Amino acid sequence: MSRILIVATAGAGGDLQPLVAAALALRERGHETVFLGDRSVQRVLREIGLASETLPPEFDLGPRLAGAVREAMAATAGDLVAAGPIVQERMASWAKETAGPVAAAVSRHRPTAIVTSLFGVELLQLVSPPCRWAVVNSTFYIGPNPPRPVEQDLGPRAIPLLTRYAALLEAPDLVLHATDRIFDFSFDRLPPHHHYVGPLGIWEQPSESPGYIAEPGDPWVLVSISSQIQDDVPLARAALAALADRPVRVVLTVGPDHDPGELAAVPANARVERTISHAAVLGRGALLLSHAGHGSVMKALWYGRPMVLVPWGRDQPGVAARAAALGVAEVVSRDDASGQTLAAATDRALGSESMRGSAARHAARLQATDPQAVAGALLETLL
Repeated sequence: MSRILIVATAGAGGDLQPLVAAALALRERGHETVFLGDRSVQRVLREIGLASETLPPEFDLGPRLAGAVREAMAATAGDLVAAGPIVQERMASWAKETAGPVAAAVSRHRPTAIVTSLFGVELLQLVSPPCRWAVVNSTFYIGPNPPRPVEQDLGPRAIPLLTRYAALLEAPDLVLHATDRIFDFSFDRLPPHHHYVGPLGIWEQPSESPGYIAEPGDPWVLVSISSQIQDDVPLARAALAALADRPVRVVLTVGPDHDPGELAAVPANARVERTISHAAVLGRGALLLSHAGHGSVMKALWYGRPMVLVPWGRDQPGVAARAAALGVAEVVSRDDASGQTLAAATDRALGSESMRGSAARHAARLQATDPQAVAGALLETLL
């Protein structure tokens, strides 16, 4: 049995789920995993019996990243392009500060291998561990010579940070992209130590599905905004307005960092939750209306559901473009997102036989794969 140290954060949005899925695959193969993470990581792992060690709170990525974004936006009067380098510099400072405690943990645990997320690549590069290590990237391919210019795939504020991480991906021994190659424009020019493993991010923390989901009635539409603070509450308001008079039932998830009370007017056909199993809703639903987060989009694709996507920032323009290229999504720009435009896009998506057929075909293809097993087998090559 080998010991794998997993350096994890839950503050970047979507990074933790692929790491947990990979850890569960390694555990099934008889290996010991120990997570080194922040307090939000510990809360998730406690429920599923994975060992963890918590870093001091001053190293929590979530508050540091949110603070960096706020500082950058204030310093640049909201200029997204000018804010990007400031965010990148603050994250470099976080990596330097956190490298010491992580290096001490590596020395203490003496792991056979280390696994981290894309947000840990600069941190691990500074630690320079004595063992082999891997990065699990939670979105489409990030690295040298991507299939499209980064300016098309990333929000302007995210470009400096993610291009910095892309440049550092020569350092790890292995890079796993937790997405589907066909979804990623069928990209076939990965560097030799990079691999597609499939949508690991569809893993969800076990939870009971609310009884109302199974009640008979109009089809469900899942509306999802970012699980991390991303100023996208206006999207939630526009979506509720768009769906209020449609023959659907709506579940809107606002994430743990938002208060459902931020939405003053909730129509009679809608429910607002902080969190709920997206799989439970999509398994019975008809549509996803979302900010185009990679995790929620891949879940909709896994369950064969058409989508209406409003990319808000980060990697979301690239995610939305890939879903549209597969013929499974209507894309509405952030600037054009209103109750009227979202209602029209919803009508087109729900009424499109072609879109439903494409979504069903990709769901069948994906469900014939086993992303966790693929990830586990590749990570074992480090041992």
